[in-house]
Amino acid sequence: MRIDSRSVRRIVALLTVTALGGAGGAVPAATPALAASATLQSEQSVRPPAVSSSAYPAYPNSPNLDYTVGVTGTFQFLSYRTDTVAFAWRLGDDGPFGTAPAADRQGSASITPDRAGMQTLYVRDVTADGSRLTETAYAFNVDDGPRLVDPGEYGTELVVGESRTVRLKPGARDVVSYTYRLRDWRGTTHGTGTVAARPDGTADLTWTATHYEIDNLTVQSVSADGTVSATRYVSYSVDGATPTVSRIPGVGWVEPTSFTARTRMADPVEYVVTVNSDEASRQTLTPAADGSATFQLLPTVKGTHYIYVFARDAAGVQTDTAVILWSVSNRPPVTSTAFPANGIGRVWPGSFTFTAGMPGTTEFRYRLNGGPVTPLPAGPDGKATLAWTPPAVGGYELLVWSATATGSTSSVTEHRFQIEHRPVYLDQVSPRSVTTGEVHMLELTGFDLQKQDVVEVTPAGGEPVRAQVHQVTGDRVRMLAFVDLAGAAIGPATVTLTPHDELGYSVKMPVTLQIVAPPAPKATKLPAITGTVAVGSVVKAGTGTWTPDATSYKYQWAANGTAIKGATGASLTIPAALLGKKLTVTVTAIRPGHPNGKASSKATVAIAKGKAPKATKKPTISGTAKVGRTVKALVGTWSPKADSYRYEWRLNGKVIKGATGKTLKLKSSMRDKKLTVTVIARRSGHLDGKATSKVVTVRR
Repeated sequence: MRIDSRSVRRIVALLTVTALGGAGGAVPAATPALAASATLQSEQSVRPPAVSSSAYPAYPNSPNLDYTVGVTGTFQFLSYRTDTVAFAWRLGDDGPFGTAPAADRQGSASITPDRAGMQTLYVRDVTADGSRLTETAYAFNVDDGPRLVDPGEYGTELVVGESRTVRLKPGARDVVSYTYRLRDWRGTTHGTGTVAARPDGTADLTWTATHYEIDNLTVQSVSADGTVSATRYVSYSVDGATPTVSRIPGVGWVEPTSFTARTRMADPVEYVVTVNSDEASRQTLTPAADGSATFQLLPTVKGTHYIYVFARDAAGVQTDTAVILWSVSNRPPVTSTAFPANGIGRVWPGSFTFTAGMPGTTEFRYRLNGGPVTPLPAGPDGKATLAWTPPAVGGYELLVWSATATGSTSSVTEHRFQIEHRPVYLDQVSPRSVTTGEVHMLELTGFDLQKQDVVEVTPAGGEPVRAQVHQVTGDRVRMLAFVDLAGAAIGPATVTLTPHDELGYSVKMPVTLQIVAPPAPKATKLPAITGTVAVGSVVKAGTGTWTPDATSYKYQWAANGTAIKGATGASLTIPAALLGKKLTVTVTAIRPGHPNGKASSKATVAIAKGKAPKATKKPTISGTAKVGRTVKALVGTWSPKADSYRYEWRLNGKVIKGATGKTLKLKSSMRDKKLTVTVIARRSGHLDGKATSKVVTVRR
């Protein structure tokens, strides 16, 4: 195509894009940022224009999956010349073409690819004189492969046997289905399939990790005309769920080893176990409710055995295979608490236990430090015990093997250990002071302390008291022991430790333990007096609170600080003799093995008079109330009982002067008047009580 100078001037004037072939159009100018990144060359430069596009990035950059066949994208152009008035572009040799005006050396064009795959856009500068200049070839890829609705699907991890649903949307036109393939890193195919598309071209592809080596899913779309799209590659990480196998060792070739297999696969329905690739050894196990399976194996030959374990689900999907190396000797296990293998023992009687590791064992044979071979019969349980006392300190090697009645012998067990006088010592005891007559817990610190050791506390001039060892820490540097010091003499005492497994050897504390008298109970809350402080009332003594706790109490009441004779109970009825005085009580706290403790209450207020006697039966006037006669006052009944009485006679409510006796002679002046008598009851230390009789009328 040739563009003359008049056509170029027309393009510049109109600032339009001429699309030749139906694929062009006017587009906004590119931003100045593109121009800033280029270096302007001279007008004589033959460097072709630069081309860029975020919609269709240059190959080999990854395609922008928002753009595909039929989707218009913008391409930016940048000239390195100063006389460029437009850009001429064409898509391939037979695709759309057009021109785009240049402004400040920049231009752009909107182009719609009409096919998938690699494309080349050719762009050249157009100058005012119509010179034909060098083209830029801009290669890019139009990707019409399926798109993922969720881009986060890439790199997803799943467990073998697990299913995955992938949501697809089309990158091509008129998609009617999708084909897929599951492959591993070698390119081996582990499954294929086809999924129909919805009317909008989308589809849900559900696939299952049927093999633990699957690491990618490839998907292509198929259009209505049979066109197959580019391939979409989705990477995955499949956990093979290799079973983990734990074991509980048996005994040689006599007791089987128990194995438990577990897998991360969901809902396994069986485990398959094979030993040494021998199909005859194959076991198919049904899992327990927790998904694990347990099996037992018993070797019959020497050497290392290979155990292969895998699991399957209900669909037949298989996990990766676990390979366990297992070697079991028929040598007899040798155990000893006193003389542990590769450990240290003491000069003290101990024993070894031999356990048969070979079927049919009838006896054990052993040799100690190169000595003679000695037989030891095996018991019905396949065990034997060898009692032994070390003759001296040093290193020892015990060789043990078993034999059958037919003369077969097992491999040899080598049991090595050391006998040493270990540096047992004590350096601290806590507390440093304890009370006699009680049980105390002592904390001893030192080195190589053992629970079987004997601890004794010896009071000055007394016999040793053996303590009960309660606990020893795992590092054997701290011991707790209880000691009962009932009857122990006060003064310094010695703490001695005799190792349980050292003949004729003991250690003493470098410091002495002090045995002291126990403290008297002390009142943390003083005794208190409760009740009404008045003559005739009962008051009680509260004991208060004591530490240590008392087991019983004694009491002594006092008035104005003077002990009240015989007042030694927990309560006191206040006698009249104490009227006006203040009470206190002293409580003695008693605890066996301890001195008595004493504490006194605070003094009460002064003792008040008791309540006045009260007439439970009112006084009465006895006799004939007639002038010239004598009447008598009957006092009635009083509570509490009165000591004495006084009398007040009244006529018409007025006191008769001088009439204070128990009797009264009636005079003529009293005729037709109303007569009463008031009895006043007196009791020592109490208020006076009063009561008045009913009225009688004096007759003539």
